[in-house]
Amino acid sequence: MPSIEKRGKNSWRLIVEGGYDANGKRIQHRRTIRIEDEAILKSKRRLQDYLQMELVRFRQEVESGQYVKPEKMSFADFVEVWKRNYADIHLGEYTRKNYMGFIRSRILPVFGHMELSKIRTMHVVSFFTQLRTGERMDGRDKPLATNTLLNIYKCLKSIFDAAERWKVIAQNPMDGVPRPVPDKAEKRALRSRKMAYTWQEAADVIIALEDEPPHWRLYFLGVLLGGFRRGEMLGVEWPQVDFERGGVHVKKQILLNEQGRPVEAEPKTEESVGFVPMPRWYMSELARYRQEWIRERWELQQTGRWQGGDKQYVFHNGAGQHFYPDVATRRWRRFLDKHDLPRVRLHDLRHTTAMLLREDGVDLKTIQERLRHTRLSTTADLYTHQSEQVSREAADRLERLNPRRSRTS
Repeated sequence: MPSIEKRGKNSWRLIVEGGYDANGKRIQHRRTIRIEDEAILKSKRRLQDYLQMELVRFRQEVESGQYVKPEKMSFADFVEVWKRNYADIHLGEYTRKNYMGFIRSRILPVFGHMELSKIRTMHVVSFFTQLRTGERMDGRDKPLATNTLLNIYKCLKSIFDAAERWKVIAQNPMDGVPRPVPDKAEKRALRSRKMAYTWQEAADVIIALEDEPPHWRLYFLGVLLGGFRRGEMLGVEWPQVDFERGGVHVKKQILLNEQGRPVEAEPKTEESVGFVPMPRWYMSELARYRQEWIRERWELQQTGRWQGGDKQYVFHNGAGQHFYPDVATRRWRRFLDKHDLPRVRLHDLRHTTAMLLREDGVDLKTIQERLRHTRLSTTADLYTHQSEQVSREAADRLERLNPRRSRTS
């Protein structure tokens, strides 16, 4: 008979019989649940109804064969469950690709063989200590950067959170594991890395781009002027270019899937979808380029070399297909080296967009809308704090407090 036992202050054990062991004895399946909702705990009737409902659900799992004893499930086995029921549904292509890479290379070698229910907080803490210091049982490994550690942390937390939410484990081993943060040395290195161009440097880049093929010139200009992400600009098709309104509609991006193949995917966030106004001179150049693009496609179609089908990627590989994202990154690096320009990552051109607008007096809300950030704090923290021009102007405002100036005025 199904039953309920009181365990701790706010915990109960559900007991359901199902199946037989080797001796022909009925097997008892147990699940411990905790209730934190005060409204349920204060009402005896609501509490009993809630427990009975959980017991019915548990019994249905057992009788349908969907229930798997937590102590029998390895971490590796649960990762497959998590991927099928959560990652494949709720995570984007890029995030899923990165998470599965971390799982295969870092997480499974350590936790894969362990029983899921026996993994404790100290196991996870020790795991991150080894990743940060580079120490491993089989020798030395290169210490990982904090950003990589943070992504591994998010991946592991997603897995254990799902296990707790689905009541596969009673306690989440991620509770008490500190979120990775950069140490002082990393913070100094990050501050020293060039994150954006000044106005003069941006002007130099734009002039140097005159020597690039038209499609690369307009691609990099678009990223710089519009604050687009790499994959967003690669995914733009001509129907997304709005010459009447003077801008580009962001509706998708190109990124790599789990198999390392470039695919169309939704933008990073819901806020990433939107319209980005562009300078009139850029739109004029884009209109002239479109005429050349149409002529080139016609020639490729006549010779059977067009491989783009009905797609109309503004920036394609010469046969109508979108570029691999890494191609744009490599091209950008070669461009900088060729012209001996300051090394700024392609993604950091988004930083440049924000810095230039901020230095010209544009408010943070407007910059947030242009970069399509979910939160204003992201714009403020990541894209404007390093502007020397803004800092200089702030310092200059204090000149009037100069005591010598006060005496002479």
